[in-house]
Amino acid sequence: MRTEILSKNDARQFLASYHNLNGSQQYCGSDGIIKYFAKAGSIQYDPLNVVGRNADLVLQSKIKDYKPEMLHNLLYKERLLVDGFDKEMCIYMTEEFPKFARIRAARAIAVTNTLGHRNQLDALQILDEVRDFVLINGATGTKDLSIGGHSLEGSWGHKKLSSAALDYLYTIGELCVVNKNGTQKQYDFTKKILPSLAEQQDSYADDDDFLTWYVKRRIGSTGILWDRTGGAWQGHFLSNKVKREQTLSRLLEEGEIVRLLIEDIKSPFYVRKEDISLFEKNDSSKQVKFLAPLDNLLWDREMVAQLYDFEYRWEVYTPAEKRKYGYYVLPVLYGDQLIARFEPERVLKNAPFKIKSWWWEPNVQVTSELLDAINAAIYDFCRYLDAECSKDYLDVLRNNV
Repeated sequence: MRTEILSKNDARQFLASYHNLNGSQQYCGSDGIIKYFAKAGSIQYDPLNVVGRNADLVLQSKIKDYKPEMLHNLLYKERLLVDGFDKEMCIYMTEEFPKFARIRAARAIAVTNTLGHRNQLDALQILDEVRDFVLINGATGTKDLSIGGHSLEGSWGHKKLSSAALDYLYTIGELCVVNKNGTQKQYDFTKKILPSLAEQQDSYADDDDFLTWYVKRRIGSTGILWDRTGGAWQGHFLSNKVKREQTLSRLLEEGEIVRLLIEDIKSPFYVRKEDISLFEKNDSSKQVKFLAPLDNLLWDREMVAQLYDFEYRWEVYTPAEKRKYGYYVLPVLYGDQLIARFEPERVLKNAPFKIKSWWWEPNVQVTSELLDAINAAIYDFCRYLDAECSKDYLDVLRNNV
């Protein structure tokens, strides 16, 4: 078994290159999006939209000339990508749909338990009626049908049994998302939309065989990953520490992953064998990138804290009076260092981009070179948003030095 010993700087530079946060991979446009998905596997989806949804924010930091319509087209026109459950609700390559059969089965059990907790199990009694509706009407959203009446009111979950039934049929893979209008999803039969994949079963002999693929894939989602329970190992199967450790040992013995020891961090890290060569490419270019709250780089917040000395918590669900920073705050990467965070104003198309608040990390030296890099990043960010590039943000930055 091979073990590499690295500095934190080595690890951070690897991650910048791996996720194309320094432009070294030259990912551009729709082709660049597919190349990134082929490497990272999944991007987490979240419907909140302040300066774009999470998936768009992930891609704008990694793909040159990225526009949200590119992702929409790949999902709902070209069908090269698909919405599906992985770590949480994610987007991944359509060709991988059959490989997630075990995840869909595990998810179906979890959803059934949730329906029981919410007193919504009657949704499972109207599945045939919902199927008939979709068969007759085609693409269907929750607003399009009301079968079975309303369930108990609550702050979470579906308010209509037919909506819960639609979601369940999606969970088991019988339906897939064929379009989104804002946050509203439309569903149709997977066998109609993805006929060559809908009936395929995964090719894994058993759960251990599946985990050999799935654990290695999850390491690829972050680039490097330690074996400590946390956000990056979230989800079905992978949160089982015993099974995870057994699989990591098997992958090490087979030479599919390499163990990494990083200075001043006790826990070992792992990288896929095919990615180890990136450690030899030392790219010293320093670009500023604004990261998504659920960026793959940030999936394990404790790992980020130890590698970058940067504490980050997404505070959208934290009561306003308890927030340390703000509602929707984005980390700022400069080269291989997380140097700041900021809260943007909500942006409407063709409206000016404005920064509500900006917080520098301690001991950051604000140089003209750094300010030039931030200017370039904001220009690119405004182009991604179709927003006017106001110069008001400069006052915010200067006032917080």
